[in-house]
Amino acid sequence: MAAMEQMHAQMKQLHLQARAQILGALTPAHRALLANIAGQLAIAPNPNREAAAAALDRALTPAEGRTILAAQANERTQVHAMMESARAQFEASLTPAQKAAMSARMANRPQIRTESHMEEHGASTDPGRTLLNVALGHGGDRMFFGMRAGPGGALPPPQ
Repeated sequence: MAAMEQMHAQMKQLHLQARAQILGALTPAHRALLANIAGQLAIAPNPNREAAAAALDRALTPAEGRTILAAQANERTQVHAMMESARAQFEASLTPAQKAAMSARMANRPQIRTESHMEEHGASTDPGRTLLNVALGHGGDRMFFGMRAGPGGALPPPQ
């Protein structure tokens, strides 16, 4: 259990680092635009996240967009490596009978790692959507460790 808690703490730290990199990539004007759009989504009777993401995409410079997507991809790669390592350690601790039972269960599970599934759970292919996920508390905090940081799911601002 301690190993899982340590892994979750490391994942949270990776998420916070990626968040700081993503927000740090923005000009002050684009940070203000993100805050304004996120606020409008929060109070809209019928929020349109796709239109909000498109507005952010139009405003961002190519360099900002590349930095945002690179930070997200880096976080995803590091977290995936951590999860694979934990899985390998877990499987190494199983008896042959436990391994066989687990293999049988896994053979009956559908594969869900499609691009649309990844996007639904925080992995985005456009910087505007990634920014919204960061600003609204969706994405890595839900996808990788299933919890929110802080009251109401809000993550603290980067230092």
